[in-house]
Amino acid sequence: MTSVKISFLAAITSLFLGSSVLGVTIAEIKNLRSGDLESVGFTLKKGADIDIDVVGIKAPRNRTMLAYAWIIDSDTREMVWELESRRTNRFKKNSLLRKKSAVEYLKAGSYELYYSVRKREHWGWNSFNGDFLYELSNLFDGDDDFRLRKRDIRECYVKLTSNELQAADIERFEIDGGLAGALIKHTQLGDSEFIKTGFKLSQAGKLRIYSLIEQPGRNQVPVDHAWIINMETRERVWEIDKWDADYAGGSEKNQLFNDEVKFEKGKYVLYVVTDDSHSYEEFNASPPYDPINWGVTILPGQGFDKSSFSIIDVPGRGDAVIELTRARNNDFHEQSFKLSGESKLHIYAIGEMSSSHREFADYGSIVDAATGETVWEMTYRNTEHAGGASKNRMFDDLITLPAGSYTAYYLTDGSHAYRNWNSSAPFEPDRYGLSIYAADKTGSIKLVSEKELADNTNILARITRVGNSERRRVRFSLDKKTKVNIYALGEGMSGDMYDYAYIIDLESGRDVWEMRYRRSDHAGGANKNRIVRDDIKLGPGEYEVVYESDGSHSFGRWNASPPRDQMNWGVTISRGD
Repeated sequence: MTSVKISFLAAITSLFLGSSVLGVTIAEIKNLRSGDLESVGFTLKKGADIDIDVVGIKAPRNRTMLAYAWIIDSDTREMVWELESRRTNRFKKNSLLRKKSAVEYLKAGSYELYYSVRKREHWGWNSFNGDFLYELSNLFDGDDDFRLRKRDIRECYVKLTSNELQAADIERFEIDGGLAGALIKHTQLGDSEFIKTGFKLSQAGKLRIYSLIEQPGRNQVPVDHAWIINMETRERVWEIDKWDADYAGGSEKNQLFNDEVKFEKGKYVLYVVTDDSHSYEEFNASPPYDPINWGVTILPGQGFDKSSFSIIDVPGRGDAVIELTRARNNDFHEQSFKLSGESKLHIYAIGEMSSSHREFADYGSIVDAATGETVWEMTYRNTEHAGGASKNRMFDDLITLPAGSYTAYYLTDGSHAYRNWNSSAPFEPDRYGLSIYAADKTGSIKLVSEKELADNTNILARITRVGNSERRRVRFSLDKKTKVNIYALGEGMSGDMYDYAYIIDLESGRDVWEMRYRRSDHAGGANKNRIVRDDIKLGPGEYEVVYESDGSHSFGRWNASPPRDQMNWGVTISRGD
């Protein structure tokens, strides 16, 4: 766990001893250990040149500082000095240890001195420092990689002195992150946090949001972050993304949002979430310049009337109409329903994203029962981090569906699910799966069975969830010339189809339609997943739809990434308009 301490001893000693030939000591941090993040707060009653004496640790093959110090302005939260690897000197003939002596003018004001030592397991490099005899002596001494680094850390320190100041010119204070007058403050956040705070604005106004987040370079959205929704509409009115955040110091994934945002009169919910690593509890890379404010703080903006702001309770979601939750490994859940009119639905779903961020391993979807087409599904872009491991994702929003018949699905793979997590669980493990709530009263939801659904839709024939080495047939008849919609998914490569459908006119014995590779599109997942949406006209008569699959890559037995719409692997034929 990160150690964060205020170094009182050095400050008290300097205040009592006063100025000497070497100058008064303003602040000092030493006796460091792996994983330490230590700090000292001090106020200068007048400006002066400050002598900075510091020893840190530099990575051997780049300019990264693994142990280093910096100073920020306590009022603005901006960095005013930082130990960088350039223009440093080797210390005690060790190329890992770098020493620097500098002079920095600090005006009167309050400052915070920090020293960070990245935990050894997060250094990420071999510690050989180029000095063969030094390394050889460690080997014969029984000193391994771990002990070598530990000894190096004990050499690190930072000391601030000045010949221009007296003890009376310096005051110490306990660091609290500043940002006076905050309306909401959730900072010093640790791993796997999930916080919801409701607030109300009786009139429109601007709020200043100051938020330090974790935004890994390959992620489109942060993994430690915050967002605000309108409580009534569920509309997301503010969130952080990679485009409106600035570099926050330290690791590149440390990002800062610091700006004013206008809000209309209304009720809102602030969500704050962190994943299972890199937080104030323990940074697994260099911390930001302002580590104590890791999280989010909301302050009054310019001209904001504080009397218009109040904290309120966040209402519950109510009872779910459809609840496919507590999903275990290799689960398959479904529930059909009918909407009597256009309806708003509140969907809350938690699933597992693949490491490629391209597909979901555990996810929910809703399919139009009349056509077999997916009308909603979890994607990386429409979900947020759900707490715990970064692969936990959630959808929490409103969707609008027209009157009709639908089926909700939730599917899991063979790992990381309810009560069998292979990484940190999401913040609401009991909700793992899909829940659907009625968001308004304009339309009503009625749960129906699969048979009721088939009897009340335009579906003529359906063959889905086809496994390996199957040949399935379904007959249907038409009493007049009819436009027919075809929705089919199958396996195809190099111009040929291996899992595919076709339709036979039983009177003539001829094929009237066949699923062909050149008329198919990519269905998501592996390139060999193919999808066909087609419209044809068939005369009155008897027909048979056939679906054939080979001995690999089928529903529930995928040998490559599955398609987005796994449940409809097969063919669905319905009456057209």
